[in-house]
Amino acid sequence: MKASIGRSGLFIGGAAALITAIGAPVASAQRAPAERVMIPTLQSADKNLGVQAAEAIRSRLERSTNVRELVVVPKADINNSLQSSGYNTTEALAPGDAKALATLVRAAQYLDGSVTRTSTGGYKIDARLILSRDMNRGQVLPTAEGARLDDAANKIANAIKDARRQIPAEEACHNNSSQGKYQEAIAAGRAELTRNPGANLVGVCLAQAYARAKMDDSAIVVAERVRATDARNIAALRLLVELYQPRKDPRMFDVLASLAAADPTNIRQIQNVVETFAAAGQAQRGIPLMRDLLQNNPGDPQLLALAWLVYLNAKDLQGAIPIGLELVRVDTSAATADYYTRLAGAYSGLNQSQQAAEAAARGAAKFPNDPNLQLFDASAKLKAGQFQQAADAARRVVAANPKLENGYLILAQALGQLNQPEAFAQVLQDANRNGVNKSILAQLALQQGNTMFKAAQASKERADFQRAIRFLAMSDSLEASADAKFLVGASAFSVGQSATIEANERKSCELARTAQAAFTLAQLNLPAGGQKFPNEAAQLLNAIPQFTPAVENEIKRFCR
Repeated sequence: MKASIGRSGLFIGGAAALITAIGAPVASAQRAPAERVMIPTLQSADKNLGVQAAEAIRSRLERSTNVRELVVVPKADINNSLQSSGYNTTEALAPGDAKALATLVRAAQYLDGSVTRTSTGGYKIDARLILSRDMNRGQVLPTAEGARLDDAANKIANAIKDARRQIPAEEACHNNSSQGKYQEAIAAGRAELTRNPGANLVGVCLAQAYARAKMDDSAIVVAERVRATDARNIAALRLLVELYQPRKDPRMFDVLASLAAADPTNIRQIQNVVETFAAAGQAQRGIPLMRDLLQNNPGDPQLLALAWLVYLNAKDLQGAIPIGLELVRVDTSAATADYYTRLAGAYSGLNQSQQAAEAAARGAAKFPNDPNLQLFDASAKLKAGQFQQAADAARRVVAANPKLENGYLILAQALGQLNQPEAFAQVLQDANRNGVNKSILAQLALQQGNTMFKAAQASKERADFQRAIRFLAMSDSLEASADAKFLVGASAFSVGQSATIEANERKSCELARTAQAAFTLAQLNLPAGGQKFPNEAAQLLNAIPQFTPAVENEIKRFCR
C-alpha cells in the first residue's frame, strides 16, 4: 500500500531523512538550558500565509517569554534542517515529518496548526501544542481570530504559554507511570487537573495511569472529559476504545468514528477502525470511511481489498461489486476462489442470476478442485434456470465428495426441473445412503410428489397418480408426515376409482386387484392425513365403501 500522505503532500517515510541528513542542529552546537518549542509552517490553502503565520507566532512568543525559560526554535534552524533533507521550506509538514523535525532541532514541543482567512477579511488560526516524544499527545488551543495576522498570532502565542504550564505535572505523571508508580502518577495528574481542569496533556496521562492501575471506571471518566473538550485527541480516543471494547460498551462506536476523523491522512488508523467496526458487527459504519479512503487513494489494492470485505459484511452488495471488479483489475492475484465465491454470492443476493452464474463459472473453471466454488457454480446455474448445466456441475461435486449434502440437493432440484423422475429417485437414495439429512430428503420427495399429484389431477391419468405415490411414499418413509400420507391416500383413491371403472369395461382381473390394493392403501393413509386435512380425508374415506362392492364383484367375476 502507498505510504500515508500528510496534508503537505510529503511522505511520512521522509522523516528518517530528516533525522539522518545532518548530525546536529545548525543554530548551535551547545544545548540550551531552557526547553525549546518549534513553530513550523502552518497548513493553509495559501502557502505564503502558512509561512507568515508561523513567523508571526514565533515572533510574538519570543517577545513574551524569557529565553532562559523557553527557546523558540529560530526559522533559520528549521529551514536549514529542511533544506538539508530535501524538503520545501514553505510547505506544511506531514505529522510524522513534523515530529522528526522537532526531535532533530531538540524541541520538546511543537505546534501543529492551520491558518485561514475569514469572511470579514481577518485571520483564523486553529492549532494544538504537540509533545515531541509522542505525536498523539497534544493540547488543543483555543481558536484564535483577529483582524490582523499579528492579532491572531499573539493569541496563539499566549495560548502556548498557558498550555505549557502543565508540562512539569505531565512529565511527573508520565515518568512515574512509566516506572510503574501509578499512584504517584495519579496524584501528580489529579493535582494539576484541580488547578487547571482544561489541561488535557495531563488528563491523558492521568487516564492512562488509572487504566494501568486497573481503575478502569476512573480512566473512562477522565478520558471522556478530555474527549468532550478535544474530539481529535487521539491518545484519549485510543484509550477509550481499549477500555470499551472488552466491555462491549456501545459508546465505543462513536469513539471509533471520532478516531477515524481525528486524522483523515492516517490510512492505517482508519483501516484499524474499519476492521474493528466489522468485527463488532457494525460494518455499515465503516462504509463512509472506506468511500473517502478510496476516493483519496484510487487504485490502492490493499484499500480495495479491505473495502471489498467491508461492503460485503455491511450487505451493501450494490456497492461491493464494482469494488470487487476494480480490485482484480489492479491486482490479478486477488482473483482467488474465495473472491469468485463472494462475487457470485453478491450477484445472487441482488437477484442477478445470470451474472452470478457467469461469475461462478469463471471461478469454477479457474479453480476446478475447489469444492465450495464448484458447488456455488452448480447452485448459480440452478437459480439461472440452466438446469442441465446445474445437474452436470452437481454430479461432479458429489462424485468428488459423496458426503457433500448440498451437492445432492442441487442435483435433485435440477433433475426435478428436468422432469427426470427416475434419476431424481436415484439421487435421493444415494443421498440417504451417504448420510444426508433425512428431513431435507423427505421434503424434496414430498415436493416432487406434490408436483406430480397436481399434474395427475390435470391429466386424470392413472399412471400419473401412481408415479406421484412413489415419491410421496418415499417422503413418508424418510420422515413421516400428514402431508405425505394425505397425498398418498388421495392419489390412491384416484387410482382405485379409475381402475374400478376400467376393470369393468375391460373385464380385467389385474385392474380389479389394482383397484382393491389402491383403496386399501388409501384407507391406511387417509386417517393420519386427516390430522391436517380433516374434511378432505373424511370425504374420501366415506367414498371408498361405495366402490368396495363393485371391486369385490369384479374380482369374483374376472379373477377365476
